[in-house]
Amino acid sequence: MPRCARSSCGRWSPWFRRRDAGITIDGRWFCSIGCVEGVARRRLLDARPSATGLPPAGQIRLGVWLRHQDGLSEQQVEQVLEAQRHSGLRFGAQVTTLGWASREAVLRALARQAGVGYLAELDASNVTHAPAGLSPHAARALSLVPFCEPERGRVKVACAAPLPRMGLAAFRRLTGMTPEPYFVTDDTWDTLVTAYGSALEGPTSSRFIETSDLSEAAATIAAAAAGGSGANARLTEARFEPYTWVRVENDGITHDVLLASGGAGACQVLSTSH
Repeated sequence: MPRCARSSCGRWSPWFRRRDAGITIDGRWFCSIGCVEGVARRRLLDARPSATGLPPAGQIRLGVWLRHQDGLSEQQVEQVLEAQRHSGLRFGAQVTTLGWASREAVLRALARQAGVGYLAELDASNVTHAPAGLSPHAARALSLVPFCEPERGRVKVACAAPLPRMGLAAFRRLTGMTPEPYFVTDDTWDTLVTAYGSALEGPTSSRFIETSDLSEAAATIAAAAAGGSGANARLTEARFEPYTWVRVENDGITHDVLLASGGAGACQVLSTSH
């Protein structure tokens, strides 16, 4: 006869448990949705960043890559740095603005610097059916867009520089899939993230909630875990600044809750069902 898994409760499970008596998460029994809320709140607060599983960022500066691969002179590099002080542009954007390297050359150099692939072009039709099953909000928060269906536990994702290492790590932990990142230009990224999931028809099960109270996120998670039979929900969390993402899997349905920290304790909660 197990007790409620919330340490501050400890209520005994009834000897004859009805199907709707309590909620089981990750094999642990909770006597009520209130106890699940308390545990969800604690897991949101205690979530830690996941290991990226990616090689460390390259130490060679972008200007050095451009000098070697595109013949940018040392004098031009100095002029780019000087122009940056007035424009506020990133180095690659400043180089293309001055006309000393193409956007593809800069993209290629950025990819070599980060140790990832790159795509000069990518058709937005590849993402309109939301491959890998993210919500558009989650894709934007993670700073990555899957552009093909998963294969053998791996999925190709597009992202803009700099490499969103924490977002990639969170994606891997929450979905169980290994992302294979490819750099695209900022313009292509904007097009992809806008198009992601746009071809899906029928009523959407997504909802976006803004709240100033962490309890709202915990309540959303608890409600998702209590849905369906309540037989055994699975809850996984990952932290990637400034977000905490919790995934609840229950009766073949996945609920994602994305908590974004803000000023004065404010946060945003994104709940999506797949």
